[in-house]
Amino acid sequence: MNNNILVIGGPNAGKTHFGGQLYGRLNSRKFSYRIDPNNRPADLTIFEDVINKLSEGIRAGHTEASANRSIELKIDDEKGNKITLAFPDYAGEQVKEIVSTRKLNALWQNYIKSSTTWIMFVRLDEISELEDIVNRGIPAPEEIVRRNAQPPPVKISDAAQFVELLQILLYVKGISTLHKTNLPKLCVLLSCWDTLGVDDGTIPEKLLEERVPLLHDFVKNNWASESFSILGLSSTERTLSDEPDEEYIDKTPISFGYFVMPSGIEERDLTLLISNFIGK
Repeated sequence: MNNNILVIGGPNAGKTHFGGQLYGRLNSRKFSYRIDPNNRPADLTIFEDVINKLSEGIRAGHTEASANRSIELKIDDEKGNKITLAFPDYAGEQVKEIVSTRKLNALWQNYIKSSTTWIMFVRLDEISELEDIVNRGIPAPEEIVRRNAQPPPVKISDAAQFVELLQILLYVKGISTLHKTNLPKLCVLLSCWDTLGVDDGTIPEKLLEERVPLLHDFVKNNWASESFSILGLSSTERTLSDEPDEEYIDKTPISFGYFVMPSGIEERDLTLLISNFIGK
């Protein structure tokens, strides 16, 4: 079976740095997975900036909201198995627009229909906490009057955004939610793990359940247990700035970054994420 992996991430979710770091490792041919030498991408515009910036020890810029590009990384493993990693419409703002407009262009539709695995980036430290009686208490009577006088516009929560996105993707894919699905497989990547301030050994699924229970429950109720995974990811291992990080320059970007397996153990070979994505 072909393994076609669709990478999905909203704005500032860390997908750009991940793409550059993964490409650097795949291109080095030092790991279990590598770029297929017969199918090298002709256009690496998406990754050029991040690769160059990280080599200089500085952070890469975010993709323009108007960007409308795509790239496919053709990968094979030591046994010759073929895998395709697809990065469509790379600007994260466009992912949010899918939820707000309920529209998908032809490129997205093609990638969704041909994909066998979805990778969804979720950055927990940028998810707004919902205000409720538990975490905010009961407002004063005059505050209630003020709020009722001018109700705020209806806004979908960050957690609901992810659920709505998955429901749209399932609909386009033609997948029913009456029963748990086996295909496409789903991997929820909790990105920028190093910024979360969690203890070593933290279980990614437990963290998602604690912080975004709506998304956790939706995934668990709609995917078979063997067909979804929840992992942590720190593509750069530290927060880079516009000031060069000398250690990053000396050791090169390929020496930095890790992902957190379902057991809570860190793994530094980012290419091994691919085996988690395809379920092998």
